[in-house]
Amino acid sequence: MKIINAVLLLTVSLAAAEVQYYGTGGSLVLRPKFSGAITSITWKHKGNIVAEWIKGSVDLEYLGDLKGRLDLNLTTGILTVNNMMKADQGLFSVEINNKVLPDAFEAQWIDNLNDHKVVVIATPLTCSSQSPSCKLRCGEEIKGAGTIQYFWKKGENGSWEQGERLIEIENTDETRRFKTFTCRAMNQISDKESKPEENPFILIERVLFFKIVIKSVALLFLLIFMVWFFWKNWNVLCRCGCRDREKDDL
Repeated sequence: MKIINAVLLLTVSLAAAEVQYYGTGGSLVLRPKFSGAITSITWKHKGNIVAEWIKGSVDLEYLGDLKGRLDLNLTTGILTVNNMMKADQGLFSVEINNKVLPDAFEAQWIDNLNDHKVVVIATPLTCSSQSPSCKLRCGEEIKGAGTIQYFWKKGENGSWEQGERLIEIENTDETRRFKTFTCRAMNQISDKESKPEENPFILIERVLFFKIVIKSVALLFLLIFMVWFFWKNWNVLCRCGCRDREKDDL
C-alpha cells in the first residue's frame, strides 16, 4: 500500500500542479477538491508530512518547519499556512481517506509590489510642450514579482486602461486636455498605484506662467520700495532745506 501511495504521489508531483502565489508574511490557502465525510487526512510539503489526522486513532498533529503556522479544517480538508516565507516554496499534496488526490499545489513566492516605488517617469528628460511626442514609463523594472500587468489613467476621473510599462503619448489637443497621467502595477498578490504626474506637454507652460507671476510680483514690490525710499528721503531733504532757510532769515 505504501509503495502504491508513493507511486501515486510521484505521479501527482509530475502532473501539472496548480500554482499558488504568495508573498512574504502572507497566507496560503489550499483547497482540495473533495466532497464527503473525511475520516483521515494527510498533507505533505516537499514530500514530508506537515499535517496528519485519523478519526478515532490519531489526533490532529502538525509537523516539520511549518508547525505553528498551520491550520487544518477537518471538515473540508482546507489547509491554511500563515506567515509564509520565501523558503516555503514547493509542492503540497494531500491524501484523504487513504487516497492520494490528484490535487497538487505548487507554492510560488513572488515579491509584493507595495515594497517597490511606482511612479510615472516622462522620457526624455527634455520632454516639454514643444516635443511632438514623449514616452511615459511606469516605474523601473521589478524583478521577482511574477507577471506584472500595467494600467494607465488619463486625468483625475479617467478610466483605467491596460497597457505596457512604457507607453508613447502624442502632443495633440486631445492629449493636452488631461492635466495628469497615473499608472498602476498589478501582480497576482498585490497592486500599487502611482501619484498623478503632471502632463509633460502642459507642465512647462505652467511652470513658465508661475515664474512670470513670481517675477512680476517681485518687481512690483521692488518698485513700491523704491517709491517709498525716494519719498522718505525727499521728505528729509525738504525738512532740512526748510530749516536752512529759516536760519538764513534770522
